[in-house]
Amino acid sequence: MLNNEPMIGIWWDHAGRLAVFAEPVNPSQAVCGICDSDFAHDACWHEAAKQLSLSTTREYFDVPRGRVMWHAKNSRSVILHGNGTTPDRLESIASKFQLSNWRAETDLHYMVGNSIDKFFE
Repeated sequence: MLNNEPMIGIWWDHAGRLAVFAEPVNPSQAVCGICDSDFAHDACWHEAAKQLSLSTTREYFDVPRGRVMWHAKNSRSVILHGNGTTPDRLESIASKFQLSNWRAETDLHYMVGNSIDKFFE
C-alpha cells in the first residue's frame, strides 16, 4: 500500500486489531461495474488468525469480518460488514484500505453470534 488509491479486499477485526488482505483497484477488471478481490476468508484465515493472535483452529466466521469492494460507476467504495462491526471500527477499516469516498452496508453473510444463528433458523 504505497499510494493513496483505494484498495479492495477482506478483513477481520478482533480486540481492536485488524487483519487486512488488500490489493489495488483495477477498474479494467470490474464485473458489472464492481471491482472485488479474489481473496477468500477461508483461504486467508490461517494467516489472519496469526496476525490477530488467535488459534488457527478457531472458525474464521466467528470473528467479525467483511469485504471492501469498489464501484466503478461512482468511484465509491463499499465496506460490507456484519453486526460485530461498530461505526468507529468502520472508520479504522476505511483508513487501512485508504478509502476517502465510501459507505458501509450490513451483509447477512458477515453476521456473528446469535444473529447468525437466527439467520439459519
